[in-house]
Amino acid sequence: MANLFPKRILEEGAETKMDKINNTCRRTILETLKVVLKDEYEEVLKDPVFGPILAIVENKLVYSGKIIHSFICKLLKVSKLHELWFVFANRPLRFSMQEFYAVTGLKFREEPELDVNNWKSDKGFWSLVLTKNKKINLLIIRDELLKVCNEWTYVDRVRLVYLCVIHGFVIAKDLRVFIPQEFIRLVMDFEKMRMYPWGLRAYDELIASIFKAREDLHLKNSYVLDGFSYAFQIWIMEAIPDIGSMVGKKIKKKMTKVRCRNWKGSGKVSYQDITSLESHFDKGQLFPFISSTGSLDAIDNAEFFREDEKNDERVGRIVALIGANQDWRQFTWEVETLPPNMELSDSEEDDVEEPAVVAEEPAVTTKRGKREMKSFIEGLFTSSFNSFTELVKKDIQERFDKFDNEITLFKEKVSQTTGPSDTMGKDRASEIPCPSETLGKEQEKSSQSPSPSAAKRKGKSKEPESVDPPPLRRSPRPVRKDDIDMLDFLKNLSKNSNYVDKGTQESLQDAMGNLSQASHVKDFDPSQNLNGEEPAEWVTPLSSFKPADWIPPSLKDMELHEDRMYDPDYSLVFVHEDSWAKLIEWSSTSKQLRIGPSMFTSELAARVMGPTEWLQNHEIDAMMYLFTERTSLRQWFPNKVAFMTCMFSNQMKYSFEEFRKDKKKFKVTGLLQQYGIGELPAHGRTRQMWDLDVNRMYVPLNVGKHWISMCVNFVTRSIEVFDCEGMKHNKSVEPFAALIPRIVKAVQNSSSQQLNVKKYTISYAPMSLLNKSGSDCGVYALKHIECHLLGLDFSLVNDDNIREARQKIAYDLWEAANDPVLVSRMAQFTPPKTFSNPVVEL
Repeated sequence: MANLFPKRILEEGAETKMDKINNTCRRTILETLKVVLKDEYEEVLKDPVFGPILAIVENKLVYSGKIIHSFICKLLKVSKLHELWFVFANRPLRFSMQEFYAVTGLKFREEPELDVNNWKSDKGFWSLVLTKNKKINLLIIRDELLKVCNEWTYVDRVRLVYLCVIHGFVIAKDLRVFIPQEFIRLVMDFEKMRMYPWGLRAYDELIASIFKAREDLHLKNSYVLDGFSYAFQIWIMEAIPDIGSMVGKKIKKKMTKVRCRNWKGSGKVSYQDITSLESHFDKGQLFPFISSTGSLDAIDNAEFFREDEKNDERVGRIVALIGANQDWRQFTWEVETLPPNMELSDSEEDDVEEPAVVAEEPAVTTKRGKREMKSFIEGLFTSSFNSFTELVKKDIQERFDKFDNEITLFKEKVSQTTGPSDTMGKDRASEIPCPSETLGKEQEKSSQSPSPSAAKRKGKSKEPESVDPPPLRRSPRPVRKDDIDMLDFLKNLSKNSNYVDKGTQESLQDAMGNLSQASHVKDFDPSQNLNGEEPAEWVTPLSSFKPADWIPPSLKDMELHEDRMYDPDYSLVFVHEDSWAKLIEWSSTSKQLRIGPSMFTSELAARVMGPTEWLQNHEIDAMMYLFTERTSLRQWFPNKVAFMTCMFSNQMKYSFEEFRKDKKKFKVTGLLQQYGIGELPAHGRTRQMWDLDVNRMYVPLNVGKHWISMCVNFVTRSIEVFDCEGMKHNKSVEPFAALIPRIVKAVQNSSSQQLNVKKYTISYAPMSLLNKSGSDCGVYALKHIECHLLGLDFSLVNDDNIREARQKIAYDLWEAANDPVLVSRMAQFTPPKTFSNPVVEL
């Protein structure tokens, strides 16, 4: 079938997984306008052209970079200029101007009589910008103009909103790219602006960006994606409804025009989700074409014909087979052969570095399910490594001989300078490594402290006490650390033609001499010793070895902190890097901090951080204390709320046993009464009476080595149980259902003697199966309380972000323990009279 059908750019199962996509189609600036320029934003929201586009923002549809990147990896290489073809589950589908129009409804026909150059001045701000040819971008708008635009005319502020929608969302350029003067001239006349073919302009920008991203897939671990990529994502959701249901849901079932206004949702989709769906998609629904009249209608609508479009008979054959209802399951798509010198990007999970030169592989025919990404990379690495070594060794040796003299001079000059030590945490200077060291030349003793690699060869040669360095010939560009590291790496490959066992510690040290021993990995290398001055063990894998400005590589739809603020799970799991650094700094000390009934220590922090540690009552009680103080200080809006501790749950279990022995003689006294009037829990004492000052009460409960939580509603006389595993615990909850109404009756005044002591009803919050680790139940119990109290959806905390939730709890406890207001309140603590030890072991 050679040349009968277009080839895939990547084999199925070998799709790259990018570290990051720099998406320029962001909701951030529009969310800001919605707050700062509320009236003007609502005016644009009514616009017949751009109002439906803003529906994406209004419906809070989440942006999924993983879906978009996965589909770019599924491209077919066609010669068409204005349409793209993809393969999903071996079935082809098209993205063209027709599909783009069905999603956006933006005008795609050019108006010959539209004059975009002439405009009428009204002596306002934008007239001044055009007259003086000023340069304006979204960064200037966000940081400067929004602070002064209140002095403008109303119509100029509306124009500002239009420009942000056009340049920042529809055309979608980087914040620093200047807004074209053409766009500013257009917004001077709203009728003329609406006649402009924004659909054609936006589609061409998006296609050009996808073409560029396609070329970058093999070369980079990240790329920039300009253009209205939200429209591309919504097309995928429309063409493959199963993917759409992963992200969100349709507002109306049969909407075919301007489909971008018909989706809402915040579901997060992983690469594994997409791969799993594709591998089980034999009978799934897929629409190869969509249009504004309905799916599969108008396959080749003449309205969307472009005069400069190229003919591609291979695409014609695909269309013909689609029309003939071809069974694509047994169809074999050929794969484009990777050019030499081109490497695949690292996958998300496999930390494998490909050689820079790759022996050309023969074309591989796709066979579904026979190869995974890891085996593909390993096979490619193994088959090409030997030839790679020989080629590099020969070439590098010639280059080293040529530049040896110059590098030697450079080394003598650099050795005069001081720099930070190669060993982390030591305040001493060290010799700055230079390329000549990596060429196997004799080491010279520096006047500074030796680096680790130099120390191994200490004493082999000595440097003269005083040397006048000869004049250095300036290199065309400064030698960077990256260059030195690369020479180190290449030297290790070409150092010896004999076989070297790469598994030895000596070999690893030679190849990775700059790896700090401060990054201690327990039981990995016996030669590594954990320095007593270093942070506690649980910190090391997280941040202790990172530079201060290090950002973990991840595919995030919204990378900036200001964008992350709009994520629905932000308040539940997100900790800013600067804030996290403070906790890391504290962890290097042995300082203990008081937090309510508990002490925040490195041991407690280690349990919270896990990720496989089961939470104990100390950290559970500390968080319940923090919840109490947040509501007492009105840091959280809900009021008339109480939070109990693990000791309360334990007391209820004990009291229920007494109650069952003789229900008629049972009396509510002592501790139970103290809880009912708000004297307990003692830390964060509220003195608020149940069912009078308090409407709701949250309780953590341990049921057989498993944590759950619940909300007691005094108004509805009900108990709602939150269990991350979706189990029923009627027997464990029964003490609360039976005793709480009796406690309420006992603590009320004499007029409440007629209060009903009938059991509270028990219900269970619907919950998907969570806690796959088996050790996160305590984290879920706390976060479910937080979600219920603040009116957030329980699904915002899940197995994908539960590790972040642990980090958030650890930081919240540390922050609270250092809060001057809480420290002052804790200093005024007085123990209750009923018992002497406020901390109880369960």
